[in-house]
Amino acid sequence: MTSGQGRGAGGAETPEEFDEAAFEAAFAAEFGQAVEPERTVRAENGDDGETSRGQADHPSPSPGEPPAAPEAAPSPEKRRVLAVVLTPIASAPVLAALCAMAEVDADIVPSKRGALAAKVITTSGELDPSELLTGAPAEATDLATVLSKTAKVGVVLLTARLGEGEDGITGTISGREYQGGEPGEEVSPGLILAHADDVVEQILLGTLDPAQAPGRLVPKEMSRWQAARLMAKQVRRRRP
Repeated sequence: MTSGQGRGAGGAETPEEFDEAAFEAAFAAEFGQAVEPERTVRAENGDDGETSRGQADHPSPSPGEPPAAPEAAPSPEKRRVLAVVLTPIASAPVLAALCAMAEVDADIVPSKRGALAAKVITTSGELDPSELLTGAPAEATDLATVLSKTAKVGVVLLTARLGEGEDGITGTISGREYQGGEPGEEVSPGLILAHADDVVEQILLGTLDPAQAPGRLVPKEMSRWQAARLMAKQVRRRRP
């Protein structure tokens, strides 16, 4: 019989109760103190387990593997502005010739109440500072300024900012007079459109691309010599 056993009733051997404290003391004396390992993984920089787990979710690239490219910043929103300059010049070729000599980039479209210059302008979502003063992008005001100086007549600039909404086409149309290169008074777009040719409204509402308008002329496709020759013909026709 060993020391770890005793006798029970009737002489039967029964196991002695296990003394856990005595066992741990004897184990420590023989092999040293046992240490319970930490359950929380710690990063080398001293961050807690939450940080380490976060890093595990986004592991570092392997050696030799190029780092992931940063996400591209969202591009600024683009706006489409339609600009139409109404002139009292009856002849579209004459207006095209004037624009060619002044190096104006626009589409010249004939109408029953005078030729017009139309331009599609794409701007960023940020507001152009010039719009705070004139209500129109710089390209539109430049077009009206040059034409009012070159043609030596008063013109009207109409600008439309359109978009698609739940109820269809939405946006605003503004109007302003220009005389001798200077902006004048604001005008009512509704009154102007009520007396204008249908082609003006179609262009402003975006239902007709200026490049597809009937009789459209492109000044930049006309040389200065051709423009001067056309102007000379018009002057001879006016003479009695």
